[in-house]
Parts: sequence; structure tokens; C-alpha cells
Amino acid sequence: MKRFFIWLLICIFVVSFGLAFSGCKKEAAVTETTAAQAETTAAETTAAPATEEETTTTEPLSGPLRLFTDKPGWQNGWDAVFAGFKEATGVDVEMTGYTEIDTYTAAVKTGIPSTQGPDVFTWWSNYKIADLAKEGLLEDLSPLFEAEQGKYNPGILDSFSYEGTIYGAPVLVASWLMFYNKPVFEQYGLSEPKTWDEFMDLCEELKSNGVTPIGFTIGGGWTSFFWFQQILASNYPEAYYAICQGEQSWNSEEVKKTFEIWKEMIDKGYFTDPGVDLGNDIPPMFAKGEVAMTYCGDWYTAYFDAIELKGGEDYSMFVIPPYEKDRPKTVIYEAGPICISKNSQNMETAKKFIEYWISDKGQQIWSEAMQFVSPNSAVPKDHLDSVKQKISADVFGDPDAELIVRFWEATLETISLPACASFDKFVLAPDTYESVMEELDQMSSKAWEEFKAQQ
Repeated sequence: MKRFFIWLLICIFVVSFGLAFSGCKKEAAVTETTAAQAETTAAETTAAPATEEETTTTEPLSGPLRLFTDKPGWQNGWDAVFAGFKEATGVDVEMTGYTEIDTYTAAVKTGIPSTQGPDVFTWWSNYKIADLAKEGLLEDLSPLFEAEQGKYNPGILDSFSYEGTIYGAPVLVASWLMFYNKPVFEQYGLSEPKTWDEFMDLCEELKSNGVTPIGFTIGGGWTSFFWFQQILASNYPEAYYAICQGEQSWNSEEVKKTFEIWKEMIDKGYFTDPGVDLGNDIPPMFAKGEVAMTYCGDWYTAYFDAIELKGGEDYSMFVIPPYEKDRPKTVIYEAGPICISKNSQNMETAKKFIEYWISDKGQQIWSEAMQFVSPNSAVPKDHLDSVKQKISADVFGDPDAELIVRFWEATLETISLPACASFDKFVLAPDTYESVMEELDQMSSKAWEEFKAQQ
């Protein structure tokens, strides 16, 4: 009996211990499960930002996108691209256009250091885009061009780069030419000049028939460099680049000769009143035959298109021949970019917009609306008129043509706009060109001294 009770106590103890052990094991299992769940949750939480970042393109884009431009006259093109972008993304673009270059420059430069400025904006190449890139004010666009490899000329993209990084997407690549009214030329039996003497004879014939030969303006604060660059660069390209790069004085014989040639044209009455407006006044004067020619970048044809002039029928173009007889055909060119502010308030939308802009679809919309030759080689060009085809053949299709960068981009920004103020003085008082040269030389020397001190 005693043995039975001992045995019973042992059995009770074993069962109790087993139950206790089982309970501990169950509690441990619950703890392990909770920890595992916590680790999983923590891992998911940690991974969440990466997952969100990887799928930002599927998230709603913020907007509206704010775009600043100094090219408000291209409204048809902007509207067409904005409509395509909205269809693709659902985001509106709000454009602010400026006609005064100094006002525009100030608006961009005061805006982009903060989030209150434009998300994207048009600018200028070479020195001017480098100035903003050095200050860390531009977003790197290099990754956006990876999907478009082989479609954009590396030389063009170099104009929008700084230290190997691309900071701009091309808005246009334009050559600077003389556009002329075809019916006026036909009426007076005139043909495209092949020499400078023929060009001067042409201007004289037009003037004698009561037609102002050339539409030209200093309105807007930036256009007065047109004829300085054309005469100097086409006749003395080495001096032109040396002066633009601060390696030669403005008090040089080449600059003096440039002003003398330009002065002679002004004195003979070959230009319109310099107070006319480039976009609003000259095109209708040109259409009416009051003005026979105007010199500008080939983007200017958009103004002709706006008043329903047809290229090849109402107007055509020629390359202005150089004064010096041993010089080859010389054409000024510009390549203008659109950039993203580093402080963009809508950065993902801004990147999406540039991605759309440089795509085949975006570029085709822009090219067809503006009748520009797209720098994207995959975009068809059969919609372009005969003048654009002539430009392609006479400029880019001529291996002997010498292409030179436009003055606006060839020198420092701290020189280009102040130089225009000096050119304005010359246009209004041509006899003052020697004092203008001295003023330009002092301004240039100071600008280059400050630039070099910052390097």
C-alpha cells in the first residue's frame, strides 16, 4: 500500500512537470513567433522606402509643373507638348513667359536657389549653363538620356554639360541666317548674294525702291549683338573666339573694322528703326514687303508661321557672305537647353517632363508644332518645309561651311548682357564706336579677372 502511494506521487509529479514544461515551451514558442513577426514587420518597414522609391513612377505626380521661358512666342509648340504630357501623366504645366532677357535672367537666378522658383526653365549653353551647374543649382539629366542613346549628337549634349554631366535637354539647335521676302526679291529682280559686294548692292537697290533692306532692333535688351557677331565671326573667327574667351582686347583692329562696316550700313539707312519689336513688329512689316530681309536664328520662322507665311513660297534664306574675300561660308549656330532646378518643388514631375520632352513622341510633337528640325535623329523630318530642307542642305549638308558658336553662348554671362548695352549705345550713336570699344574692353577685362579669381 505504501509502495502504491509512492508510485502515485511519482506519476503525479511527472505529469505536473510535463504540463509545466509544456507550458513553458508553448510560452517560448509564442515569444519566438512574436519576435519573428516583429523582425518581419521591422524588415518590411525598413524596406518600405526603397520599395516606394522604386515605384515612384506609378505614384501620382505632384503638380502643376512650373516652367519659365524666355520664348513665349512659341506658344503653339509649348501648348502641343503640354497637352501631350498631360495626356501621358495627368499633370498640367503652368508656363511663365518673359520677353525681356534681363528680367528673365533675374527671375530664374533669384528663383532656383529656393523651391519657389521654376521646376524647369529654358536657358543657354556653354558658359551660361556651366555657371549654374558650378553653383549646384541644376539637376543631373544624364540618366534620362540613357534610354535615348544614339539619338542625340554628343557634340550638342556637350554644349549642355559641365565636367561630363549633362544638365540640359535641347530645345533647339539653330543656325543664324538671312531670311528674305521672295515676292519682293522677284518684284525687283533680285537674287541671293554670293559676295559682300553683291549683298551691299542688293541693299542699295531695295532702299532706292522705298523698301527697308533689313529688319533689326535693339528692343528687349539683348538683340543688339546680332550684327556684331555676324560681321566679326564670319570675317575674323580667330579674333572672335579670342575676344569671347578673354584672350584678346576689344581694342583690336578686327573689332574696329567690324564697327566700321556696321556703321556704314547704319549710315546708309539699311536697317529699320531700332525701336521696333523683334517678334511683334518685324514679321508683319516683312509680310507687307515694307522690310525685305531680317537676320536671326532659324527659330525665327515660327514668327512667320504665326502670321501664315509659307516657307519656300513667301520667304527663303541665304547665308550672309563675308566681307573678306578669302573667307569660307560661315554660319553662327546656337543650341538652347531646358533644365531642371535642383530645388524643384515637383522634382519627379520635372524628371518625367524632360523624359517625355526628349522621347521620340515628345520631340515629334514639338517638331511638327514648331516646324523645327529635331535634334532627336529618330524623329521624321518629312513634315518640314522647303526652307528647312534648304537650311539642312546649305548649312549642315555643306562640308565646307564653318560653324561658329553664337556670341551669347561663346562668352561669359557677365559679359554678354552688358556688352549688349554697349552695342545699344553704338546703334543709337554710331560715331561713338571707339569709346564703345574702350567701354567693352574695360568691362571684359574686369569680368574675366573676376571669373579667373573664382576658379
